[in-house]
Amino acid sequence: MDDRYIDIYTFSDRLRRLLWNVTRLVLFRPFALPFFRSYRNWILRLWGARIGKGGNVYASSVVWAPWNLEIGERACLGPHTIIYNPGKIILGKKVVVSQYAYLCTATHDYTSPSNLLYWKDIRIDDYAWVAARAFVGPGVHVRERSIVGACAVLCKDTEPWGIYVGNPAKLIKKRVLKV
Repeated sequence: MDDRYIDIYTFSDRLRRLLWNVTRLVLFRPFALPFFRSYRNWILRLWGARIGKGGNVYASSVVWAPWNLEIGERACLGPHTIIYNPGKIILGKKVVVSQYAYLCTATHDYTSPSNLLYWKDIRIDDYAWVAARAFVGPGVHVRERSIVGACAVLCKDTEPWGIYVGNPAKLIKKRVLKV
């Protein structure tokens, strides 16, 4: 995944974001009851999101750019999640992003005189779980069945089946399923 820099947003970029935010506030967020899930998915798809069968995005989630969002089958963005995605965010199947988690694809180049904004895509593989209030930073790849613990700050890729906690998040052990 390449870094992408942006100097300034164009008028059309700003207009698109404004129209999406009005849509989100008027046609997406008020429909919080569970039986409106298909309707919310339909609104996101109208704005370019790709959502697999059974995908669920809670009405209280804040999605910055639905056109940069891909959600696999039966994946879930929980209540009050913040999805700041000038870059792409790709969730595999049965991924859970729990309440108040923050997925952030962008940051600033502190070595640039103008503090340029840049972004790197985030990828979360199948069956991974980002727990409550966790932060996942730009360019991170959360691999299959990994867990990012509550309140963890993850700025580096995970190993498959790893459990990560803390700030900065560190591998504490491998996940083992009971049979």
